[in-house]
Amino acid sequence: MNRSGAKAIGTINGWEAQYRPVWAASYRTVKEKGRTVYFKSALAAEVAAWRFLYALEQRVMKRDGETVMAAKSAAHALFAKQEALA
Repeated sequence: MNRSGAKAIGTINGWEAQYRPVWAASYRTVKEKGRTVYFKSALAAEVAAWRFLYALEQRVMKRDGETVMAAKSAAHALFAKQEALA
């Protein structure tokens, strides 16, 4: 299933933020310096999970996008020269 997700889980210490990247099968907990972060509300926890997930996935997406755009630009430059010669 290629869908990412984020959710808030209520615990005795507060709300825990969890996220699931596209390439993962299970949810992971948002941590700071190796320790689980707890939030005062479910909304704050879910927002933090979505922001963490976005930052994580965008690093991967940007790298692939640059490669695709460079190849596309090179192809357009090549075909533009061929059309000019015809």
